[in-house]
Amino acid sequence: MAPLTPVRPWSITLRLVLCLALCLLLVEVLLQALLPEMALAPVWGGLLRLLAVLPLFAWCARRALAPVRWLEGALRSADAQEAPQPVPAELQPLSDAVHGVLARQREATEQQRRFLADASHQLRTPFAVLRTQLQGTMSGQLEVKDTLPKMLATVDRSSELVRQLLSLAKVEQLVANGHWKEVDLEAVAREVCLEFGPLLARKQLDFSFEAVPVRLTTDPWMLGELLRNLLSNAIHHAPRGSALGMVVRVLPDQAELLVWDNGGGIDAAVMDRLFEPFQSAAGGTGIGLGLSICRQIAESMHAKVQLFNRVLEDRVVGVDAVVRWDLAPAGETGRPHA
Repeated sequence: MAPLTPVRPWSITLRLVLCLALCLLLVEVLLQALLPEMALAPVWGGLLRLLAVLPLFAWCARRALAPVRWLEGALRSADAQEAPQPVPAELQPLSDAVHGVLARQREATEQQRRFLADASHQLRTPFAVLRTQLQGTMSGQLEVKDTLPKMLATVDRSSELVRQLLSLAKVEQLVANGHWKEVDLEAVAREVCLEFGPLLARKQLDFSFEAVPVRLTTDPWMLGELLRNLLSNAIHHAPRGSALGMVVRVLPDQAELLVWDNGGGIDAAVMDRLFEPFQSAAGGTGIGLGLSICRQIAESMHAKVQLFNRVLEDRVVGVDAVVRWDLAPAGETGRPHA
């Protein structure tokens, strides 16, 4: 495609008005000079003026509308990835909107590409480890009784990652569909806590639960998935026999969900990055998607999820995972109300 010449940002309306005025003036001058008697005739004069003005105005209108064709060509070409060139005032909002959509599309595509690359790497690694363990066991180089627990841990790790990938896909589908209904946050939190009862007992955790009724307009499965991921993450980092809890409360202008543990703190430098896929508290890459899913679910409910180090006597003792909703009138999607 030939290089496009940027147009000057003249108004298309002004171009058309000037073209029409010039055409009328030109036709009138020619008629008065060449056919003065016919120009004065009401019927023939009007017909001649019409027949003369139409082709001239069509040519001028084509020239006046050249910026529209230029903008179409720019959007079809690779130049659409660059900053938009100056366009007429009437086309500026359209140009800005289209380039904004293209920019968001490119960003989403790049994020999806990175996510798929990370996911494929995270899935490939445990299967490679599992294959090595199987080969070592079959050849007799590894003891069966020592290797089987390691293989089980590898399978559990892979299964959890697959579950989280499916969960992330379901969250995206539910957010796109937007079929919300009223849900009791306290009831969902209580069900999730009961669901995790065996795991809490296995680690001998001293669990506490405090909640007040809070109504949300959202998807019940997504709300439950938010709580499951936060509680699962807290249980994973909590030392055996330590304290852990969940709190649902209403503040003066917000509703709050708090999941706390005594598993030590998180480096402040990596705390925000933990909400990105495949990030770990150690600062490297991990297999977790839980906090990334939590952020996506919270944003769909107009909420904000954050992590805070809890300090006791000048010492970091644990982490608070906090989700907050601004109080809003009843019926507003995803926001708590009385």
